Amino acid sequence: MITSGRSRATWAAGWGMVLSGAGAVGCSLAQVSPYPPLTAPLALAGLSVLCATAWVIASHRSTSGRHRNPQAKPYRETRRPNRVLRYVLGFGVAFATTAAFLTLFTESSAYGREGERLERVGYGAYKVGVVRLAGEPRYHEEGEDNDAYYTTDLTLRIPYASGPHEVTVRDVDTRLTPPVPGRTKVEVHFAPLDPEVPVTVADTHDDRWAFLVLFAVFGGPWVVIVGGVLTACMDAEGLHRLRRFEPHVHLPALGILLAGVVLLLPVALEFEVAGHDRLPAAFAFLAPPLAFTWLAKRS
Repeated sequence: MITSGRSRATWAAGWGMVLSGAGAVGCSLAQVSPYPPLTAPLALAGLSVLCATAWVIASHRSTSGRHRNPQAKPYRETRRPNRVLRYVLGFGVAFATTAAFLTLFTESSAYGREGERLERVGYGAYKVGVVRLAGEPRYHEEGEDNDAYYTTDLTLRIPYASGPHEVTVRDVDTRLTPPVPGRTKVEVHFAPLDPEVPVTVADTHDDRWAFLVLFAVFGGPWVVIVGGVLTACMDAEGLHRLRRFEPHVHLPALGILLAGVVLLLPVALEFEVAGHDRLPAAFAFLAPPLAFTWLAKRS
């Protein structure tokens, strides 16, 4: 993204920073580490910080070396602007901001481990038969957002691996007609391998995934649109000049990005700062656009 072009060290460190940073964003969005500690994103983010430090050191040594050597020729940029760079920066800012925002909603480690345990015991939605009514059916009339339906307390036969059990479940919805014992089947959530897991009408453990799906459907296109707009607004020559290290330009931008990573650590490692673990992460998603704004004003 921002290499001086004078040495292989600056080129390797610069692109190492970009690729490891992109890997951290990708791992975060793909939920490679679904709950703390967020090992994969943190490792790649740490590698990106190391590459950024190496780029600064290599660039500074290259520049100071030319200044100390009176026989050295003045630096002349001979390379053409990299067309890929604008896409990397534009879409990188958009997706990095999104990844930092979604990290705020990372589930706790206890919640995540419980989800994995439920998955191991086969927790999911199953249709089971009605043994008998445990209460009178209550009729709900058709509304603007729903069809007519009945709600009834039911005793259900749950086919556990250890043998069928009768379980009473409250407020089970059935459509059109009241449930008939021995004939009606209803959908409930339970774990066939663990009778201790409560039988419920709705899946109370998967609400976070519903949020992520909604965000992907309605927010995903806007992330791509913002990335496209940022890419289109970039000046090729100004962006090309950013590849040469300038301390007053690049160090503040890198500092802003590092601050964003630090603000995500309480959530990523699940520890509290002044009694809060989520509050610092609420400001972390501002780091990519702020760093981009700083670079844009100095380019």
